[in-house]
Amino acid sequence: MTSAVLTRPEQEQARPAATTGRRAFPRRWWGRVTLLVIAGGLAAVELHGRLPDPASTWAVLRLSAPGPLLVAAVLQVTSMTAFAEQQRQLLAAYGVKMSTAAALGLTYTRSAISIALPGGSAVSAGYAFRAYRARGASRQVGVAVMVLSGVASVTGLALLYVADVLAWITPSPATLAALVAVPALVALTVRHLRRNRPPRRPVARQDVAAPTSRLARLRDTVRETAALAARIPTPRWVGILVLAALNWATDVACLLAAIHAVGVSVPARDLATAYLAIQLIRQIPVTPGGVGVVEASLVVALTATGAAPAPAAAAVILYRLLSCWGLLPVGLLCWMTQRHAEQANRSARPDPVGIRDVGAHGAPR
Repeated sequence: MTSAVLTRPEQEQARPAATTGRRAFPRRWWGRVTLLVIAGGLAAVELHGRLPDPASTWAVLRLSAPGPLLVAAVLQVTSMTAFAEQQRQLLAAYGVKMSTAAALGLTYTRSAISIALPGGSAVSAGYAFRAYRARGASRQVGVAVMVLSGVASVTGLALLYVADVLAWITPSPATLAALVAVPALVALTVRHLRRNRPPRRPVARQDVAAPTSRLARLRDTVRETAALAARIPTPRWVGILVLAALNWATDVACLLAAIHAVGVSVPARDLATAYLAIQLIRQIPVTPGGVGVVEASLVVALTATGAAPAPAAAAVILYRLLSCWGLLPVGLLCWMTQRHAEQANRSARPDPVGIRDVGAHGAPR
């Protein structure tokens, strides 16, 4: 009979394993829980006295105009389609084919993942990367498309910030000339550098040891992504940036249509400014998809512009139903459809000769 007493080295090895499960939750979630509590407290302070009773909000929702609601739904679908086409164009630049329907389904699935899961943005990015790889993209191309899509989205949002600033000021002819000259100068400079640069070696796997440090891996990824970005022609880049700006612009227009559906009149310039300010707040990953934070910020912004509390809350509910909450069932349906199609494709593939029908002695049955 063996002894059940552990030696001291064995006890030291067993102790971390026994305490890992107890310490994992505070280390991983303590910061998020703290941010959530702070955000909830701030939201409660800001919304105190501004939220109507549910009966008033429901009464406004029942009287919503169907025409503007239909327009808001079409605008939100257009926004999602623009983002899907943005990814599709980036993949097509590297010879990776993806249909419009597949790209749109991937976009809805990614949106549902980012809304439903803690840390959903990272999980969504990983899901998209696997989808790119399944369609033939290399690891370098998959990473580059993920990074460049994010850069294009940020640039499209920045264009909306510039347009919002110009809407609040009266630009002089010199300012307008500068706004036209600077992008043209940048485009000419990039074109000149492309024509006069030395021949570039193709991005390919090298027979060298993979970098071990995170900094080295990050440096290699940045270098590979920059090399791949330089291969995209300027006209395609312009189209991608237009799609990115269209994604944001139609989302703002969806919010404006939802506001008109409940009979609220808010200047488009004020609404765009509030929307862009909320996008900065949304970048703080307090809750998945900004649930709670975005709604509270929008209600505060609308009531600050003079809207009554009940119509403001009803407009926010309609907008978030189209742009956030309604994406969950659609994304789940797209994920189930895609998974069913993948399983059907795997079952339809013929088995290699001699794999399924090989007997115990290595001969076909």
